[in-house]
Formats: sequence, structure tokens, C-alpha cells
Amino acid sequence: MAKVSRRKFLTITASSLALALPFDKLKAESKEEISKTSWKGIALGAKSNMTLFHKDKDYAKKSLDACILEIKRLESIFSLFNKNSSISKLNKFGVLKNPPKELVDVLNFAHTISINTKGAFDVTVQPLWLAHEKAFKDKGNTRNLKKYIKKASKLVSYKNIIITQEEIRFKIKDMKITLNGIAQGYITDSITNILRQKGFKNVLVDLGEFNSIGGHKDNRDWNISTPYLNDIDYLKLNNNAMASSGGYGTRFSKEYHHLFDVKTGTSANYIKAVTVKAGNAMLADALATAFFVTPENKRNKIQKIYPNIELYIS
Repeated sequence: MAKVSRRKFLTITASSLALALPFDKLKAESKEEISKTSWKGIALGAKSNMTLFHKDKDYAKKSLDACILEIKRLESIFSLFNKNSSISKLNKFGVLKNPPKELVDVLNFAHTISINTKGAFDVTVQPLWLAHEKAFKDKGNTRNLKKYIKKASKLVSYKNIIITQEEIRFKIKDMKITLNGIAQGYITDSITNILRQKGFKNVLVDLGEFNSIGGHKDNRDWNISTPYLNDIDYLKLNNNAMASSGGYGTRFSKEYHHLFDVKTGTSANYIKAVTVKAGNAMLADALATAFFVTPENKRNKIQKIYPNIELYIS
């Protein structure tokens, strides 16, 4: 059973065959030996473990290499920690000419989520994060927090981003975005699609969010547990995705964390955590963030727009 451990240890497990028998039996009865190929290193700033099962060890290694290269390439677009990434340049200059297609696609997807959630999901909340970071930098002193929030809130609105294939531009000076609530899901889907195209049939990708192709190699679903599920030991994944969101991530104090309700300008504390199952990890990722920062009386409206998701709140 896999456990959610956001950005602490990322894993990919994949088999080349849709298995009708438990893996050990299939291996014993097959004329062709199924090899295990693994890689350990750093991906998306976290320790990562990727394992592929395939009869051709060289093919498995090349497939792993392709996944790693794609993760690094997408990091160069979405990472706030990379000063030369596309998003960092956009935040610095307020405009990005000839933006990567991936950034345009993610921002357009995010814009749709923002509309459907009435702005609960908003990629322009980065100034609020910086305001809280500044307030808590001096031994947790919050004396100036309200002042910082008031200033930062003027910069927050998804409606103030102009997105075209030719350029991405902010309408207001000093706006900044973060894609931490959606890019992780996008990258998870991208790696899943690479492995699908390469013929892998039993895949679990955990890059902070989960996506799956088929079930576990032992002829069952992937069982994913999280400590924030009420009265449920685990969720089953099979050709679908899952993401969790909660204030347990980056915390400034016991009360304040990194998930903001843009209407108050500060940390949302309506619930402890939320998990969303959806058809892809990018949707699950964005909606998990949106539901977490949305008051209970407004969540049903979002669920009606996305009737095919599964929502778990604690």
C-alpha cells in the first residue's frame, strides 16, 4: 500500500504487462524473464525512486531516462526555486514572450478552474505567500501581518493575467504566480503518458500527486492510503488519479499555512485536509486546493460542475 508523502519521496512503479496472474507466478511461468530496473535520485526537489518491470532491461532503462529528462525539462518551466525557469522570469518581469506551450496550457487550465470555483483556486496568490513569509520571518511576529496582507491582496486576481501563445502578461505591476497547486499534477500526468506510450500497462506514478495505468502488478488495484481519510483505510486507483491538499505542507505557525482563502487573504482553516479522485492528476491537484480553501456552504456548487470526481474531506 502506497502512502501519501508529498514531495518527500516520489515514486514511479510500472510493469510492461497487464498481468492476469500474480507477478511471481507469471515470472515463473513466462518463457521470458521479467527484469526489474530501478533509479534513485532527486526529482522535483525530492528524493525519488522509480522502478520499471520489463522483459527488455535496456528498454526499461531508456524509458526511465526519458521520464527523468521530462521531469527536469518541466522543472525548468514550472519551478519557483529555479531562477531561470519560465515562471521565475514571468514573476520577475511581469511578461514572458514566446512562452512554452506547457505553461500556456497549464495557465489556461488554471483559468478555467478559477472561473468554475469562483476564484477559490487562483494562481496569483504568491504575493500572499510572500506576505506571510515576511511577517513570520522575525521569530513568528505577526504584528504587521494584516498590513502585509492588505497590500498583497491588491495583487491577487486570476483575471489580471493575459494568456496568449505569443506572450503571458500581468496587468498589474508586482503580480506573481505560483503553480504549486497544479503543476505537480501536470507533471504527474506527463510522466504517466510517457509510460503509457511506451507500452507499460501497470503503472503508479507518485510525484506529489498520483496517477495510474491499470492496476498493481499483483492483479489488484493500487491501494493508496493517507492519514487524513475518515473511516477509510485507503483509496483504490485503476486508470485514474488522486491528489490531497492540506495545511500540513508548509506552515508558518500552528494557525497559518500556505493555502490561502483569497477572500480573507490568509490561511484557510475550514477543514484539516481534502483528497480528490479524478480522471487526471492535474484536475485532482487543482480541485484539492480549491476545495480546501472553500467554505462548506459553497463546496456543493463546485461538485456539481465536476460530477465525476470523488471528494473526501476531513
